[in-house]
Amino acid sequence: MTGLSDKAFAIMAVCEESKKPFGITVDYIGPRHYKFVWAFKIDKDKAHREGYDENSVTGSVELDSNYPGCPYCGSKQFYICACGKIVCYHGERVVTCPSCGQSGEITTVSEINLKGGGY
Repeated sequence: MTGLSDKAFAIMAVCEESKKPFGITVDYIGPRHYKFVWAFKIDKDKAHREGYDENSVTGSVELDSNYPGCPYCGSKQFYICACGKIVCYHGERVVTCPSCGQSGEITTVSEINLKGGGY
């Protein structure tokens, strides 16, 4: 795994295929710029105890060259649902969030606001 700064933290995501939660280690690169460094399996209770569901990211995100993707399906792509959940993405034009059930068409953005809570 890539070395982390002292500003690294974890947020929560959900696998679109397995419907299971997982954590993403996020590292700070610079003002409003972050990178996803690692992904790991974790259950909801432990994630809540660790405070991973309290963290958020506002700004742009890139993937570290060693980012392994979702620990369940392997996807390195993601989308942010209108409910705020980070979800694995597999190239579909229309997606359905495994957390809230909302469906919608995927659009691209240059900046995001992620908060990994509510699991």
